[in-house]
Amino acid sequence: MQTNPSADPVAFRTEKKYVLYARQALLAEAVLKAHCLPDPVFARASVHSVYYDTLDLQYLAEKIDSTYLKAKVRLRWYGDWDFLPDPGPAFLEAKIKEGWKQQKIRVQVEYDGRTLSALPLNTPEISGLPSRLAELGVGLSLALRPAFTISYRRMRFVDPMTGTRLALDQAIHVSKINLPCLGSEKRTLPMVVIETKGSLDTLPAYLAPLVAMGLKPEAFSKYLSCYQMLMQQHP
Repeated sequence: MQTNPSADPVAFRTEKKYVLYARQALLAEAVLKAHCLPDPVFARASVHSVYYDTLDLQYLAEKIDSTYLKAKVRLRWYGDWDFLPDPGPAFLEAKIKEGWKQQKIRVQVEYDGRTLSALPLNTPEISGLPSRLAELGVGLSLALRPAFTISYRRMRFVDPMTGTRLALDQAIHVSKINLPCLGSEKRTLPMVVIETKGSLDTLPAYLAPLVAMGLKPEAFSKYLSCYQMLMQQHP
């Protein structure tokens, strides 16, 4: 589980995402274990993210329109494999994306994950956090509010040949909702996601066998995909 914020809260890196059917999760895990090393510190954990948006869901619109410049703001903490949050730190994050390049701003907040997980999303402790980004010079003048929380299991690996970090995200689901129009029913997405972070900008060769199983590159957004899932199930 995550224990320390980055020494530099602003970072630049290249990320690629590949989507696979959820029923192939065990196969994907086996391939990654055969060719990569487990992350030496954060091998596996559950991840919990509160996504913020405007009243008219501007960030979702940017995803849907696939604009070249995109932004997202979220609050994140970590837990064990069974989705139980730990008392470790939580982080407020903003991502400004330009094409495939991404600028990420991350700052630790004063509340821990266990405390935040017990709070309703509309409490001031959670809803007021985006204002902190102005202290880092992030020019987000929009009025943001919590939309919903997405939780999932993440396994982390390191490619020993290139140093690229890979993550396998599975059991991706909405765990808490703050949008009345979406109701209260929660579901799990029918896919898993492999994410690469580093200098590698093509599919690693050892993942090629998964292509026959449906693996494909995609500008995947957990936030957008979960929103679309909720809208499909709610009249």
